[in-house]
Formats: sequence, C-alpha cells, structure tokens
Amino acid sequence: MTKEEDDASSVSSCNSLNAENYSQLLQAFKETHEEANRLAIFNKQLKGLNNWLENRAKALEKELENSKTDFENL
Repeated sequence: MTKEEDDASSVSSCNSLNAENYSQLLQAFKETHEEANRLAIFNKQLKGLNNWLENRAKALEKELENSKTDFENL
C-alpha cells in the first residue's frame, strides 16, 4: 500500500467511526429527550396534585379553626 492509500483508508475508517458515534449520540439524545418529556408531564401532574393538596389543607385548617370557635362558644 502506498502512503496515499493508507491515508485514504484511515480517513474512511475515521469517517465510519464518526458516523457510528454520531448515530449512538443521536439515539442517546432521542432517548434522553423522550425521558425529559415524560418527566415534564409527570412534574406537571405532581404540581397540580400539590396545589390541590395545599388548597385542601388550607380548607381543613379553616374548618378546624371554625370548629374550635364553635366548641368554645358551646
């Protein structure tokens, strides 16, 4: 083999590795992106649940306070 053939072979091998690495990186990115989207949806649901629970706790605290007042008046 001549030096030029060796260089061409090295470049071809390098390009093949780069394409393979790119494919692996692209696949990893897609999986990470999908997981991030799932987590965003899950986070939104949990925020909604948290807001509902906070409002429920406030309502129960108010009800407890009213019950204490009613009890004291009796």
